Amino acid sequence: MELLLWILVWSELVVFGALLGAFMILGLLDPPALARLHAQLDLPLAGVATATLLGSGFFAARAAFGRQPRWNLAAAGSGGLAFVALKLVAYSHEIPTLAAMESRLVELYFLITGFHLAHVLFVAAILLAVAWRPTALRVATVATIWHAVDLVWLLILPVIYLG
Repeated sequence: MELLLWILVWSELVVFGALLGAFMILGLLDPPALARLHAQLDLPLAGVATATLLGSGFFAARAAFGRQPRWNLAAAGSGGLAFVALKLVAYSHEIPTLAAMESRLVELYFLITGFHLAHVLFVAAILLAVAWRPTALRVATVATIWHAVDLVWLLILPVIYLG
């Protein structure tokens, strides 16, 4: 079980790494398109979403260390759902202007952040399910996956939003 977990985590990191690498290359090849994309992104909202996701990771870590796993997993899952809500608000501001831009960078932006958003939503649901019936193995497994999702966002943030 543990080997499969780490294969999953590393494969996710490789996939997101390849997508982010492609984003960086396209940004180097087309700096004006990158500047137009950056001008449309809501960096303050991305900062709030980041703090929300990292706070959620804190609760997942507490659960993994055996501290009130039911409550901490519920808090972690709720934080994940809050991140989803914040990202959907950001999309509602970004889509009208970004949809008009014809750029592979915009396509990659939505692919990377949308794929990450799907991961957050799915794993947040698993966090909430495990909170209902936690066991040490389930808590450790879902906390590990949640931290991989956190880590991916910490790679997305500087490459896409700050790059």
